[in-house]
Amino acid sequence: MSRQIPAPGAAPFAAPGSADASATPLPGAWPVLGHAPALLRDPLSLLASAGRLGPVTIARLGPVRAYLVTDPGLIREILVRDAADYDKGFQFDTLRSLIGDGVGTSSGAAHRRNKRLLRSAFDHAAVERYAAEMAVQTAAYLEARWNPAASAGSVLDAAAEMRMLAMRLVTHSMSGSGVDADEVMSSLPELLSGAGRRALLPIRTLEKLPTPGNRRFEQSLAAVHAVADGMVARHRERAAAAGGAEHRPTLLSILLAAVDEEGAGLTDIEAHDEIMTLLLAGTETVAGVLAWALHLLAEDPALQQRIRDEVLEVTEGRAASVADMRRLDLTERFAKEILRLYPPGWILGRRPLHDVRLYDTLVPARSQVLLNFYGLHRDPIAFPDPDRFDPDRWIDADPELLAASYLPFGMGPRGCLGEGYAWTEIYSVLCEVLSRYRLESEPGTRVRAVARTTLHPDTVPLRLTALG
Repeated sequence: MSRQIPAPGAAPFAAPGSADASATPLPGAWPVLGHAPALLRDPLSLLASAGRLGPVTIARLGPVRAYLVTDPGLIREILVRDAADYDKGFQFDTLRSLIGDGVGTSSGAAHRRNKRLLRSAFDHAAVERYAAEMAVQTAAYLEARWNPAASAGSVLDAAAEMRMLAMRLVTHSMSGSGVDADEVMSSLPELLSGAGRRALLPIRTLEKLPTPGNRRFEQSLAAVHAVADGMVARHRERAAAAGGAEHRPTLLSILLAAVDEEGAGLTDIEAHDEIMTLLLAGTETVAGVLAWALHLLAEDPALQQRIRDEVLEVTEGRAASVADMRRLDLTERFAKEILRLYPPGWILGRRPLHDVRLYDTLVPARSQVLLNFYGLHRDPIAFPDPDRFDPDRWIDADPELLAASYLPFGMGPRGCLGEGYAWTEIYSVLCEVLSRYRLESEPGTRVRAVARTTLHPDTVPLRLTALG
């Protein structure tokens, strides 16, 4: 099953070593501002045009020169072979100043330590425990919110619903309770919008102005920081009262019990920073994927029924286990295709620690290098007819091409630690939704992609019909 979807595409890349392999300046720069307005207004078209021009292109973001990399081989080298030659770019400088120095924003020795301490909270055994709770919490959420909507025939915004559900799932995984979800959700839209604008541009002037938008952003940021502080404090209090014993391990309890080679665990500040990373990155990324999934299923009733049939056959009416999820072949291809066309991490910053050469282009130390995952996932060599949504393209996909051209969770030493958790959440929610409801698009609506901290749909109006 395939169909054409409205999304900018990228043409074939220039071959390494060819006359076109040196960096090409992007056209359309404004005086003084350069490509900054285009990056804020329509970043996906900018990235698609970068892919058409060659493996490395140059954009001007105000006074800053940025090197956009779309070539699969170069991206792999930067993330894997030459990872030690780069630190995280200005995007992460901005995010670090907002949410702290957690695993998502730290570099060097701090990042390596953070990742080791978090590893046990995302290992196979931990994810299996989270999966069981995900199914229970998702079912309760749907019964409370979606059943009444289905009975009334009202329209739900699946984008907002998936943000709310994802927040409940991640807070429940962290603390065993969803009590913090409402407080975070009241602040999250403003926080993500403001953080996304700030992370896109290496220009800090406008965010310092006392505008209403900046004040709302600061208030939202402070509210989420307070939630993170409260989660750490409550856990410490419970652990002290229980003499260190933990009745039911949670993500936060595993994290706070972990120690490094010297026997030191996370301080309260370090734990706070990791919670901030998980609350923001762990919510918006998966929520966006799920919102795209529900939109595409509603648009294609035949595909929706194929996936529903698979889910019901595998699960036999029970909550999906991790073992069940491994048998969901069509569902996996469907989710992979969403992550290809709409990668949450659509662009990634890196900064060389010394002068580097990207094919024929010399890039000075401390320059801004932007990895164009959005364009990479539309590589027509790896993905023929790349703008077409086609889950079945994965049946005979070339694994060598995919290893370089499909990176929804990054790769190398800074690849996403929560990939297994994310896949489990995606499967769990899709299984619960499709076993309960038939999804229909609201006629006359057009879903628009929004590229900020993640690539997500703006609104996804849906009508639900409860299944018997």
